[in-house]
Amino acid sequence: MNSESELMETVKGIIEKRGRDAIEQARKEILDSQYDSGAISSALKYFARVTLKGGLPVFPALISLSCEAVGGKTEKTTSIGAALTLIAGTADIHDDIIDQSTVKYSKKTVLGKFGADVALLAGDALLTQGLMLLHKECESLPKEQKETILNLLFQAFIKISQAEAAETKLMKRLDVPPEKYFEIIRMRAVVPELHCKIGAVLGNGDARAIEALGSYGRTFGITSTIREEFIDLLEYQELRNRLKNECPPLPFLLALQNSRIKTKVLSLLKNTLLCRNNFEEITKIILKSQEVQSLRREMRFLTENNLSRLVLLENEKVRSELIILLTASLEFWKKWKFDQ
Repeated sequence: MNSESELMETVKGIIEKRGRDAIEQARKEILDSQYDSGAISSALKYFARVTLKGGLPVFPALISLSCEAVGGKTEKTTSIGAALTLIAGTADIHDDIIDQSTVKYSKKTVLGKFGADVALLAGDALLTQGLMLLHKECESLPKEQKETILNLLFQAFIKISQAEAAETKLMKRLDVPPEKYFEIIRMRAVVPELHCKIGAVLGNGDARAIEALGSYGRTFGITSTIREEFIDLLEYQELRNRLKNECPPLPFLLALQNSRIKTKVLSLLKNTLLCRNNFEEITKIILKSQEVQSLRREMRFLTENNLSRLVLLENEKVRSELIILLTASLEFWKKWKFDQ
């Protein structure tokens, strides 16, 4: 790779190629469904046309990569990837309700456009549709594969619910112990872990390969989420919403462990209200902190350690693509200019 931008374009290319068909099937499932003409139907179609269309199909791509990594045929993964996309969409909509997130990436969320009541019911409808599609697709699988996939999904669903419940106790607090919030991030990483494991199961991978790919998914989830934590820190509106309605970003919490930094940041916040005229100063203080520098080193170590485990995958092409996806995170931790 000649530059970071070229690396990111390669990453996007891999994800689009591997996961776009599953996303398009998920969108079609919603748009072709015979809902009534009411608000819930409108909310679901908005989700399909705006939210799903705009995002990168990361999770379906992980299923495809993991399946091929163990010698499976990726055709198997599209419909199951679509079903899991619908189910994951439920979690996204409900999460926005909990966090009161009305806008994401400059576009209104289902909550922002239709309100909490409609968003809640639309999320429930999406969950039902996703489970029905998953059940249909699993019927053609061998019994052991079907049971394994459904059990993996159930365990992941429990863990995600536990993470959401734990996070509600940390909202609007500046005294959250960073280790508690980091544990929530680890729990949320079960989603990419789930997709990697299901892909390996569909490809008839052995227990060792399934575990290795699950570990890859977990690492991918942790590093990707923490990267998003930094991005939230550097976007004024997002950081303001996090401080007002959610849990502050992890680097913010880490920096506040330093009593000198905490005193300075809290004095700038003035009753926890973030203003544009102190936003840049606060973020610079946080990014320069030793606590944040330590997190950066930990993420590099975690990424490099997981990259070394991919050596057991015999499919060189897929191994290369998996390495590229994690390398993008590694480059972030290497090149991010924390001292500016």
